[in-house]
Formats: sequence, structure tokens, C-alpha cells
Amino acid sequence: MKYFIWILLLATARVQAQDSTLLTLEQCQQLARDHYPLLRQKQVLDSILQLQVRNTNSAYLPQAALNGQATYQSDVTQFPFKVPGVDIPEFAKDQYRATLDVNQLLYDGGATRRQRELQAARQLTEQQRVEVELYKVRQQVTQTYFNALLAEAYVQAARVTQADIRQRIDRLKAGVENGTVLPSNVDMLQAEQLRAEQQELSAAASRRANLAVLQLLTGYSGAAIKLELPQEPAPARQTDTLLRPELALYQLQSAALNSEIRLAATKPMPRISAFVQGGYGRPGLNMLNNDFDAFYMGGIRLNWTLWNWRYHRKEQDILRLQQKNIAHQSETFTLNTNVQLAQQRTEIERLRETLEKDNGIVALRTRVQAASAAQLDNGVITVHDYITDLNAVTQARIDQSTHQIQLALARINYQLIKGY
Repeated sequence: MKYFIWILLLATARVQAQDSTLLTLEQCQQLARDHYPLLRQKQVLDSILQLQVRNTNSAYLPQAALNGQATYQSDVTQFPFKVPGVDIPEFAKDQYRATLDVNQLLYDGGATRRQRELQAARQLTEQQRVEVELYKVRQQVTQTYFNALLAEAYVQAARVTQADIRQRIDRLKAGVENGTVLPSNVDMLQAEQLRAEQQELSAAASRRANLAVLQLLTGYSGAAIKLELPQEPAPARQTDTLLRPELALYQLQSAALNSEIRLAATKPMPRISAFVQGGYGRPGLNMLNNDFDAFYMGGIRLNWTLWNWRYHRKEQDILRLQQKNIAHQSETFTLNTNVQLAQQRTEIERLRETLEKDNGIVALRTRVQAASAAQLDNGVITVHDYITDLNAVTQARIDQSTHQIQLALARINYQLIKGY
């Protein structure tokens, strides 16, 4: 009966503790995601995008600039003749000018709109990079969770072994008192019990270490944690579609390059703007007036680069080549991921078949160990023979629980590899 209870305990793989809180694998993954500092970077990226868009939109707001200069020149304009009755002034060689220039962009060939699109695309790309890092955290949480489950299985196996040994020790002590059993036989069992206690201590330390890592990753600081073995993923999730965040990142990187290509296409377009200039200086706009004077002017300005040796076209070609490079990276990643999935499917099948054999091995080893215990009590076999059979059934139980946990981990990893 106690073996049935032990196997049932390992089947659920729960950490037994009073006043403990059950945390499922999915809960730990979600807690780790919410707790991970990098997640808050998404909010920062949103704020950055808002500021970038504001800066970009300011291109269509009036731009004002205050300019000033003072110069001295070697020569000035002179009249080569004299007009009778007209006093022609001599222009000063030192000149001064202070102006306020106001420019208003009227048309930029769509550059501002394309710039906003590029900024949004880059922001989505950076946010997806965060998702890639969070996926790695999810993998780490999963591995730590199952490491804790494995350690707990070893703890339970060591405890069951100790219970068996204690039962044999109690019976042999009675034989020692009656003079039918040598004290050295009890000593051998007590030494084996100490070894089992050492194994329990080692496994318990491993469990505590993994639970401590799990608490750091999840930020959980409540009562003691107990874990449970995750169930097999639902059939609805058994699909060959890859939803890895890396693939989404490749798509967003390609989309961002598309935005850059469209932005580069606007660079050869004409720019039209209106301007107003007001100033004060010597001379003003009237070059014949050698006194300080105020002035102003306004108009429309056109800037259009008609020939730049196909610079912008080459820039677009470079961006398209970068897109092809990203497409190759995506194809390579997909191929490698499919290889991992094939390997994982093989591993799942191997563990499933191994676990079926484990059930028979444990049943047989348990019967052998029970017979050895009875033979030891009757003095038919030695303590050494009993310990050999006891270690064999203990190892069979450990193998069974280990393969059970590994099978669950393999199935979870299969879903993780696909991106679920």
C-alpha cells in the first residue's frame, strides 16, 4: 500500500509542506514575465515613440532663428565717376547685420510621413526584441521548475528507502536480542540508512536551490512553494505552426527596412517652404544707404536636387539587400527550429516507451525486494543481498519518476520550441 501511495505522490510530483502555496508552471511563467525588469522597457519605448513623433511633426511648424554677423571687408562698391551736384557717399568697410528668420515647410515630398512610419516600425521592432528576451526567461523558468520536481522525486525515493531500511532494522534488532542475528547485520543496514539520509539531504538542497531561483525569477515572496507536474498539452495546441518571437522579430525588421526604403525614396523629391526675414544692420537692403536701417523680405523657397549620382537609388538597393539577409536568417531559424522539433518528437517517443518499461521494472523489482525482506527476516539471505535488491528497486523507482518528469518536460519543451 505504501508503494502505491509513493507512486501516486511522484505522479503528481508535489512538494509536500504545510502552509505552502501551489504554483503551476504557467503561473510561474506569468509571474516571471510580469516581474522581469526588461518588461518595463516597453513602456519606455512607448514614451520614446511619442517624443519622436512630436519631434517629427514639428517639421511642419514654423521654425525661427536669430542670426547676427559683423564683418570687415577689404573693398566696397565704388562709383568710377562723379556726377556733378551729386554727393556719392563712400561705403563703410565694416558691416553689421542681425536678422530674425522664420521658415515654414510647405511640402517635403512625404518625408515627414515616412519618417513617422519608420519610427513606429522601429519601435515595434524594439518591443519584439523584449519579447525574445522574455521567451528566454520562460525557458529558464521551465527548466528550473522541472529541476525542482526532479529533486523532489529524489527526496521521496530516499525517504521510501529509509522507511524500508528502518523496518528491517527493527526486525533484525529483535533477532539480535534473541541471539539469532549478528549485530554486524544491523550495522550494515544502519550504514545504508545513513547513506539514504545523505541522498535525501543532497536532493533537498538541490530542491531548495531551484525553488530559490524560481522565487528570484518570479518575484514570489509568499508562503513556501509547492509544485505540481504539468499535464500533457491540450490536443488543440498540437499544431505545426511556429509562433516563435524570433520569427515575428524578423518580420518586423523587414517591415522597418521597407519603411526606410520608402523614406529614402522621398529624399530626391523637391522641398518647398515659405520664409520671412526681418533685420537691422548696415547696410540694409538699400546698398546706397550707408546708415543703419531696418529691413524685411519674404518669399517661397524651392530646393530640389536634380542629380546626386544615384546616391538615393543605391541607398535603397542596400536596404533591399539587408531585407534579403533577414529573409535568409528567418529561413535558417525556421529550418533549425524544425530540426529541434523532430529531435524533440523522437525524445518524447523514447521516453514514453521507456516509461512503459519502467512500470514493469518497478513492479518486478518491488516483488523481488519484498521477497528479499522476508528472506532476510528468516535468515535465508545476507544483509548484503538484501541491500543489493533494495538499491535495485530504489533505482528503478528513481528511473521511473525521472522518466515521468522528463517526459512531461519534453512535451512542454516541444510547445516552447514552437513558441506556444
